[in-house]
This record gives sequence, C-alpha cells and structure tokens, in this order.
Amino acid sequence: MARALRLSFENAFYHVTARGIRKENIFYSDKDKKVFLDKMNETFDKYSFVLYAYCLMDNHYHLFIKTPFANISQGMHYLNTSYANWFRAKHKLMGTIFQGRYKSILVDEDSYALVLSAYIHLNPLRAGMVENIEDYPFSSFLDYIGKRSPLVRRLDMSLILNMLSNDIKQSQKRYQQFVMENVGLKNPLEKSYKNIALGNEKFIERIKNKIDSLGQNREVSRIKDVSLPSKEKIIDIISKQFRVEKDKIFEKRRGNIYRKLTLYFLKKYSALSLKQIGELFDMDYVAVSQSAKRFENEMKKNKIALKMAKEVAEVLKKGNKCQMLRHDP
Repeated sequence: MARALRLSFENAFYHVTARGIRKENIFYSDKDKKVFLDKMNETFDKYSFVLYAYCLMDNHYHLFIKTPFANISQGMHYLNTSYANWFRAKHKLMGTIFQGRYKSILVDEDSYALVLSAYIHLNPLRAGMVENIEDYPFSSFLDYIGKRSPLVRRLDMSLILNMLSNDIKQSQKRYQQFVMENVGLKNPLEKSYKNIALGNEKFIERIKNKIDSLGQNREVSRIKDVSLPSKEKIIDIISKQFRVEKDKIFEKRRGNIYRKLTLYFLKKYSALSLKQIGELFDMDYVAVSQSAKRFENEMKKNKIALKMAKEVAEVLKKGNKCQMLRHDP
C-alpha cells in the first residue's frame, strides 16, 4: 500500500493526529500527558512550530499547527520518537507505540480554523470522558476561554479569537459560546480532499493542481506556499505596471485604487492570511475581507478597475508557476 502523499512547505497549516498501535493507549496517566506537553514545548521551540489548538486523548492526540519552515516531517518525527522512547522506558515496554506515521491534512485557515479548533476541543465531551468540557485539562480550550495560562509556550490564540472580536474578553466569551453551540459538530475533516487538504474551492483547486504536477513523487518537501506568488511579487508588479511608488500603495487616502488593487490580489492569490494582510495595511481581519469584496464589486461597474486587475492577473500568469483560477478578473 502506497504511503499517503505528504506536502511539506513553508507557512502551511495542518491538522495532525497520531494514534496508538491497535488503538491502544499512548497515555496511561495524567503524568504521561504532562510529559507529552513538555515534549511539545521542546519540539515546537526546536522546529519553530506554531500551535493553534490541541487535545490529548487516551489513545490519540490532535494538533492544529503551522510550520513557518518546511519541516513538518522532521518535527513530528522528533515529537513522536522522543515521547515514545520516554514512554517505553517509563512503563518498561518494548515495540512500537504509535500506529504508523502521524497523519496530516493541509488546512485553509481562513475557512476552517475556527470550526476545526472547536472540533478538536470537543473531543473529550464526545468521548464521554467529561460531562463539562471545562473539566478536561489536556486541551487548549481552557486557554481559549481565559481560565488559565497556556501550558504550551507556542500556543497562538490570536488567529482564531480575532475572528470573533478585537476585544480579548469578548472574543473569549464568544469562543466559548461558539464551541458549546456546536457540541454536535460533525467532523470537518470528512470534507477534506482525499485526506490531503481541507479548504474552500480555491484552496483545493490549487492543491489539486500541485498534486497533478508531482507525477510519481509521493513525498514533496520545501514547496514554498504551494507556488503562490509572494506579497513582494504582487506589490512589485503593481508598482511597476502602473508606475506608482510602493509607499504610495499603502497610503490611507480616499480613492487610492492601488491600495485596493493590492489588497484584492493579496487576499485572492497570495498565501497570506487575512490577519497578515491586515498587518501590512494597518487594518483588522474583517476590514481586509470587506475591502477585497468591495473592490470585486467595483470591478463590475468600473471598467478602469477591471482593466487594471486584468493587467495584473496577466503578468502573474506569465511570471508565476501557479495556475490562476478560472474566475480571474
């Protein structure tokens, strides 16, 4: 049986899970889970992983992570191996602890981060381990609702909480409400494309195109942002195409079409999240999305805006390896 295809690239988001062999427990006690958290801290510091949510069950675990570098295979191998070695020594065991290699699914964070985190945090409730999700200490749920300081140093809650409110207390309250309103949430990973990628149509299409280009290579490393154009490339194209200085693009002035055009292309074609684009333009997550949508509507009425967008799209097609989508402007 062929190994599952693994895509490893910079700034990718993944849902990762690993189970005990024959569905046996990989944690015999709370002490074991605490040691695994220590191993997570060690691994994530070493490989620069960013953690967005986790849950440690008795016979498996769930992680929602980002890899700033193309090193998920190295990092996950280190985590599972270091814990398995400790576990065998502690409990005087021999043989394999985990059922094969870890499983990972690429995640479109803009579309699924919130829902996926809720699904991960609801695991103990679904399994009947607790009656109240707040009684389970081995997930990041308590951190999200402000009931304790994170046990994993590299836990970043801002991506998800900022989707709900810019006020921390309000976002924590809304997050708790969202999770509890979705107790019966179906596994979002069932919507994934061939257990490889979970995302909207645009995201999946890009992954499909990339897979089609791989041929017989079953494992790919260092595919930077699935060949999406970088923010520097998009900004440079707009600057040169319309002979506008780059600092003018970022100016907050009424009617700055270069700013609107750049926001639109960064959202539509780059690998940047809405939060990252917002940081570039000193805007919040929601404002970036709204600005891109307004420009999309403007192109339907404004021939100049549409012409400019088509010019940029054409240059991107010629200069970038990625296949632009059929609904280009």
